[in-house]
Amino acid sequence: MEPVYRRSHYFTDVSLQLRYVFLTFVILVAFFAAFVGIFYVTGWSIMIERLSQVYPQGRLNEILHLIYYRLALGFCAMLPIALAATLFLSHTVAGPLVRIKRYLRLMARGDFELDPLALRRFDELKDVADLINQIISGLTPRLQERRQLLKSLQEKL
Repeated sequence: MEPVYRRSHYFTDVSLQLRYVFLTFVILVAFFAAFVGIFYVTGWSIMIERLSQVYPQGRLNEILHLIYYRLALGFCAMLPIALAATLFLSHTVAGPLVRIKRYLRLMARGDFELDPLALRRFDELKDVADLINQIISGLTPRLQERRQLLKSLQEKL
């Protein structure tokens, strides 16, 4: 059974996660603007023409402002939820990246006798971690052979 790694904090790679959250925010605002534009073009202008014959102009402006206000309020209410979900999802990428970087730094220093790289159940980049584990498992016997060869050469010298 794989060891369980619990999330200790949500900011593991702050710059990566903040860029991810910012990009999501920009995309959400773009979708909101597109939604409002499509909503206005497809039916709003027709509805305004028909309602202008029923309601006085001042009352119609009040209704329109109320609808715009509620749309903006709904967007603002959903934005923190979307950003929190984005932060959580970014952690499933940033957490493994931090762990993989730490593991690769150890390998770069020459430490190849490492435990297998393990990620949490819902983390992304598991295929990358599996490839690194395959590299380590392939290198370990080679390194042992070289160490034995070096020992035998030293003994002969």
